[in-house]
Amino acid sequence: MQVDSESFQRRLPGSPGWAENSFRYCEFTQVEDGGPHVDSVFLECTFTDCDFYWGLFNTAVFIGVKFKGTKFRGCSFADCRFVECEFENCEFMADSFGKGCSFSGSRWYACAQRGTIGLEKELVDAL
Repeated sequence: MQVDSESFQRRLPGSPGWAENSFRYCEFTQVEDGGPHVDSVFLECTFTDCDFYWGLFNTAVFIGVKFKGTKFRGCSFADCRFVECEFENCEFMADSFGKGCSFSGSRWYACAQRGTIGLEKELVDAL
């Protein structure tokens, strides 16, 4: 399903969901989700003050996406693609069991970060 120019506050409704969709020019504000399975495509979207816990981001594609003040706790980003994304004041941190975020097979192209914790190694290795 293609979703264009929608605004999502606090939560994403059951439909369209995070799986196998295409989000274009959407805004996600204060969305909190525990354990989401995300394998969608995000084009020119903005995530502001969102909080993801134990998220499984598998083969998700992010192009021109802005992440502002978003937290990722114990999330796995397997084989994701980040193209020209910006991370501002975000946190990639451990879950309640001490397991941090992982980025196995993910690739980063022309991304930038400011004031973000937990992406230093990934973005340096991508350059």
